[in-house]
Amino acid sequence: MKTTLIATDFSPASHNASVYGVKFAKAIKGNIILFNAYTMPVSMPSINTTVSRYDIMMQTDKLLLDEANRLDPDRNLIEILCDEGFPTDAIVNIANEKKVDFIIVGMKGSGESLKKIFGSTAITLAKVTNIPLIIVPDKAKFRKLEIMVFANDASILDKGIPKYITGITELFKSKLYIIRVIKNKKVFKINTPHLLTQKEGVTTFEYTSDADISYALNTFIEMNKADILVMIPHKHLWLKRLFTKSETRDMIFHTHVPLLILSKNILTNGYSRNSKSKPQKTIT
Repeated sequence: MKTTLIATDFSPASHNASVYGVKFAKAIKGNIILFNAYTMPVSMPSINTTVSRYDIMMQTDKLLLDEANRLDPDRNLIEILCDEGFPTDAIVNIANEKKVDFIIVGMKGSGESLKKIFGSTAITLAKVTNIPLIIVPDKAKFRKLEIMVFANDASILDKGIPKYITGITELFKSKLYIIRVIKNKKVFKINTPHLLTQKEGVTTFEYTSDADISYALNTFIEMNKADILVMIPHKHLWLKRLFTKSETRDMIFHTHVPLLILSKNILTNGYSRNSKSKPQKTIT
């Protein structure tokens, strides 16, 4: 049975991600760990009141229990856990310890540019974990993954579609659109995809790297009513450019489509539940 770890900070965005995560877990017939990482408050010398680690842990446990009861009244799916530490460290540690198959986190602020994700817990997790990560915008609703869009550069696809991607499409019986971002210029309009191949369940398009990738992807997702966008945020110049452009132009989340973030290691070597991820302190 597959296990999904939902990381929450009890914000509205996290609650929305948790609702998404519960429906996702049911769709894959899996179970859920609802997790929160807490930190001790900084002590103030002028205030005599002290709060113990036990008090914080018990308060966090109560919040998790209340959230779990809202999400799953029958409590058939959800296990609650909390731990002290920086969010990224704690999430990675518990995900490895419990050998989870997916991590789900929320993203605050609908319609914000991808630039705002960088430096957050979500994107820091994407950099350090080998576990598939789903980032859920704060207004996204779960829909069965009937249409997936996988955006990457051409080199990843030189050896064919990664088995991990085909495994997910088979699980959900999804239709897959592949967007290849290439360096050489083409004669077609740079924000219009060029159809390369069309096979059963898989259609491949091409964009030149001169395109406004954020605008192009957003338009493509909306036109095709995609349910999720698959990306690999590792060492891709076009992706880096997407994250560093102006906020007003990089509104890829107009459609509120969740992101499935995969490390390059997952695609080249396949995901192993025994693979280790290095914790890294979150810097915001």
